[in-house]
Amino acid sequence: MLLSAGPALAEDDASELRALKARLKQLEQKMETQARKEEALAARQNAIQNAQMTAKAPVPFDPCASGKLCYKGVTFTFGGWVDLTGIYRSRNLASDSGSVYNFIPFPQSKNYNTGESRFTARQTRFSVLAEANATENIHVAGYGELDFEGAAQTANSVATNSFNPRLRQASIEIDRSDLGLHVLAGQSWSLNTPSKAGIDPRGADTPGVIDFELVPGFLGARQPGVRVWQDIGPEFRLAVSAENPQTSFFGGNNPLVGTPAVGPQGVLNPNLLFNLTGPGGSFFNSLNNVSLNHVPDFTVKGAWDPRLGPYKLHVEAWALYRDFYDRFNFANHDVNTVSFGGHLSAEIVPKLLEVQASASYGALGRFTATPFPDATVRQDGSIQPLPITAFLVGSVWHTTPSLDLYAYAGLEKTKATFSNVGTVPFGYGNPLYNNLGCNIENSPAATCNGNTSEVRQYTAGFYDTIFKGSYGTIKAGAQYSYTQRFAFQGVGGAPKTDDHIVMTQIRYYPF
Repeated sequence: MLLSAGPALAEDDASELRALKARLKQLEQKMETQARKEEALAARQNAIQNAQMTAKAPVPFDPCASGKLCYKGVTFTFGGWVDLTGIYRSRNLASDSGSVYNFIPFPQSKNYNTGESRFTARQTRFSVLAEANATENIHVAGYGELDFEGAAQTANSVATNSFNPRLRQASIEIDRSDLGLHVLAGQSWSLNTPSKAGIDPRGADTPGVIDFELVPGFLGARQPGVRVWQDIGPEFRLAVSAENPQTSFFGGNNPLVGTPAVGPQGVLNPNLLFNLTGPGGSFFNSLNNVSLNHVPDFTVKGAWDPRLGPYKLHVEAWALYRDFYDRFNFANHDVNTVSFGGHLSAEIVPKLLEVQASASYGALGRFTATPFPDATVRQDGSIQPLPITAFLVGSVWHTTPSLDLYAYAGLEKTKATFSNVGTVPFGYGNPLYNNLGCNIENSPAATCNGNTSEVRQYTAGFYDTIFKGSYGTIKAGAQYSYTQRFAFQGVGGAPKTDDHIVMTQIRYYPF
């Protein structure tokens, strides 16, 4: 019995050992599976963290990328284009590539019934961006840009068309990547000019039209100043600037700086001073006036670029402080104003449909496309700012990789701001101003004051890429715009006028 029991016990032990080994192998397989799951989860978490870090981190500066020129540690990027623009206007403005909407003539003017046609190459533009890393965390950039829209007294369209170059931008920018801090000094787009992303001093979200005056409702200027902005997280930026001030006063019937008369026949002359003509050697053109200003323009702006998957969205809001200044009858007068506005730029359909919209309100005449005056003067020499309301909406449809269609609508309007001394009218939009001759050709100029109350415009066009390669890009486009100018009610009614404008353009982008 003992002998027969021995092999049985040995066989049971072997079976139990095999069972234990099988269970151990199952446990090992489960542990390996769990380890693989944990590794995959960790890898996925690391990938998400790396993607987030990459999204938050700025794009590294390539010191010598393809297509750029490098010299002594500085990288140069060239830009610009060669341009030819064709222009037709149904009302003759005697203007080049920019339409001065506030001077569309009423029927009183002989040029109301004469068309205007010309070619111009003056929108040709050149730019250069110089960049370098001063330290690991300090990036320095210098930018310069010019075109040929300047017109000295020797410039003409008769024989040589010798129009002089004009400074558009010249600035230096210093960026601290470790602090998210940026400083700019020089001439650039004003801070209240809309950007397409973040705080961009060198670019602007301008309507993509051919007319150099863009579209009513778009506010912008280029002027010297200092700007500081801070990155607050990956999506929000806050900026403040101090910029060169100028004031466009309404003088008589002339809304541009340059006519010292206020009210009919210049009632306040010669005791009123609100601008000066530069003397010889002042480095200002002797035919241009400089307004009296003693406080810079101050602007604060916030920009938000939220992350919405494949969709791009940019929202910004700003406030502008200005001070207007004059002297009358041995006393100085000044007034402070605050204006505000906002802008939105978005991709409705990624890489296919873009929209933009802007709205603003305040004493913003010098920034408008019309242009409107900033202020007028009361009979005692005190200053009355002119409030401007401006709206713009537009869209660009990228129908194919080479063809873009665009459409914009905008308006700029102001309120009547006036006062009287007895029967003598002062101010802007005064109902006592004489408009009797505005609709009668060649009537005396004094019978058509016609202070502009509102300008509206509707614009549509296309831009097509004809050739594109290592040699650069050639594009061509055409647009049509319909502009209406309305005047305030005066003696004889409220005159209005309009202009049909057709423009064509061909550009070569060599860079």
